Amino acid sequence: MSHDWPRFLVILFPLLLLYPVACKHIPDVDRHFQRSASLETVRYFRYAIDASQFDAAYHCLTDSTREQLSALAFQAMIRFVDVPQLGGLGLTDLLVCSDIDGIEEVPAGGGSDRWVTLIWHSEDQYIEYSLRLQPGSAGLWQIDLFATRGVDLTGSP
Repeated sequence: MSHDWPRFLVILFPLLLLYPVACKHIPDVDRHFQRSASLETVRYFRYAIDASQFDAAYHCLTDSTREQLSALAFQAMIRFVDVPQLGGLGLTDLLVCSDIDGIEEVPAGGGSDRWVTLIWHSEDQYIEYSLRLQPGSAGLWQIDLFATRGVDLTGSP
């Protein structure tokens, strides 16, 4: 009987290694979303973050944003930063768990850029947070992560 235990581990160990892979296959963001429109780019960005496809999310950013923020710093910011002005709400929650306002806005002064507003709400907060997008090369839209606007409509401190 004591000799069966090592054989059991030899069979069980590979199955335990494959279990997480088999149970959590997340489809690639490029199979479901495109970046040819501003709203679709925001959906692409949010899905990529939610699916931990941080490289895809990072490539949604404008060149100037990527010059100021490395891929590693972006990933750390998305995963670990809380927004103190919003009661410590995590940046990931703000970006991924919010609703998208389906009406994009043209910035004051016109131009080809667009504002896409995310709406996050809980029992005690209602926040509108807008991302500024601009058309990039090859017809792909890009997010300027440092040009945002937001308002907490509950008056939280």
